[in-house]
Amino acid sequence: MAEEIQVTAEGYRRLEETLQKERQRHEDALRSLADTLDDAMDLEDRNLQAAQFDLPGMEARILELEDVLTRAVIVEAAQDQPEQVALGSLVVLQDETHDREVQVQLVSAVEVDALAGGAAQVSEDSPVGKALLGRRVGESFEVELGSGPVQYTVRNIASS
Repeated sequence: MAEEIQVTAEGYRRLEETLQKERQRHEDALRSLADTLDDAMDLEDRNLQAAQFDLPGMEARILELEDVLTRAVIVEAAQDQPEQVALGSLVVLQDETHDREVQVQLVSAVEVDALAGGAAQVSEDSPVGKALLGRRVGESFEVELGSGPVQYTVRNIASS
């Protein structure tokens, strides 16, 4: 049996939207390819070549999204115990190294979206995500990042 993938409800919704967009992009590309073939007098037409090279990537992305959604299990951050960081938790961290406060949401790797609005998303399998999982308010931890070690303190935990 395939391994389950835990995702937040919001992440699942975004993955479904992405799949729909990718399917539409694929249909549009196929339609464009058919139009180009109908109009092409020259097999070396640049549009035809571009469309051919893009289709396998689109198809692979669609298969990947379908696989993730098939194995996805929606988890909700514990409403009754928001004192411990879990998947889906919104966390306010004090970055002691850079003397600033940051708000992050702990999510699974498949649902990280750089363009998502609101709190920055941190993957549960990233260095910060691994160190953050299970932490409580007031706990401090250090993470080795590319720029060197960074010290964080958990200031607040809320459910998404």
